[in-house]
Amino acid sequence: MRSFFHTCKHLIGAALLLGVPACDWIHDDSLPPCEFRLHYVYDYNMKFADAFRHEVNQVSLFICDQDGNFLSQRLIEGAELKTNDIRLDLEPGTYQLLSWAGLREDSYAWPELTPGQSTLRDIRVRARRADDGTQPHELSPLWHSLDTVRISGTSHEEQTIGLNKNTNKLRLVLQNVKGENMDVNDFTFRIVADNGYMDYDNSLLADPAVTYLPYYTENVEIAADPDPAATVTDQLVAVAEMNTLRLMAGKNYRLIVRHKAFEEDVLNINLKGCFNMVRHVTPYINLNNYLLLTKMEGHDISAQEYLDRQDEYSVIFFLTPVECPDCPPVDPVDPVDPVDPVDPVDPDEPDIPIIGYKCFVIQVNDWVIRLNDFDL
Repeated sequence: MRSFFHTCKHLIGAALLLGVPACDWIHDDSLPPCEFRLHYVYDYNMKFADAFRHEVNQVSLFICDQDGNFLSQRLIEGAELKTNDIRLDLEPGTYQLLSWAGLREDSYAWPELTPGQSTLRDIRVRARRADDGTQPHELSPLWHSLDTVRISGTSHEEQTIGLNKNTNKLRLVLQNVKGENMDVNDFTFRIVADNGYMDYDNSLLADPAVTYLPYYTENVEIAADPDPAATVTDQLVAVAEMNTLRLMAGKNYRLIVRHKAFEEDVLNINLKGCFNMVRHVTPYINLNNYLLLTKMEGHDISAQEYLDRQDEYSVIFFLTPVECPDCPPVDPVDPVDPVDPVDPVDPDEPDIPIIGYKCFVIQVNDWVIRLNDFDL
């Protein structure tokens, strides 16, 4: 026995000389225990650069055994998250680690889990929404990862986990091509998508469609052309910011914009392709295709990978008013003559009624799309 321990000490000494850290792999109290540590990275974005420390502020880690039986849950936040060096006290073996980063109760619901009874397949996340299916709030940014780790217990070990972002933001801008002001309060905006229920593996589960509403709206003044000879004056554009969950390349989602005074939708776009590259434009607009237009030619990635990497879109709709010369004119308010209030100033010509808008130009991020003569 003495010979055995003498040999082990020599082996440990040799390991230290070689720079290999020794730990408790022979149950020697003189050695520190072997540690297993996790590190997170979020580089699955269009910068192809790690943004974990900048964007993620908490991670819910669900630990299951190799058969998927739920063992425990940890909330990683604060100093531990900042150092991004998470120690797991686990016995040697194989584990499945499910990470939901940004999982907050004000945005999402998930089941209560019981060790020994719950399983990996029970860990599903559903976006909260009102009873009528609407979601008017800004969602907490959400990331997902599912990984298998093997702990030998014979040395210090570590593993890096990459996150995939599920939330997307859209900033929509409505601009009148004739330079007239737009008022965001005259419009309603909604995204209708059946992407609010996510399985443990980040696939989508069957679920009634969620109607995402703007969490922020404003009227923004765009400055006039500084050239004294220019005819363009200050103009107000309508802005709405909305969010949605994971966009799937093979699914159908709709963006609907309506003017409250008109029966017809101003825009009714199928989101399925607006963020993807389209070769031609048809009367049935696919919004995912437009969003995919922002994919640069040099990026040799699939449509789904692009939708997963890109998470913010700026979409400008240039609207052309549809006038109705044959409709009853809208009488302008007659200004009052300050000298003789009884006798008004000669009134202006009646305004030709506007009965709707058409959109022939869309800008998605830096891509400009010109449409043929049809309504969206």
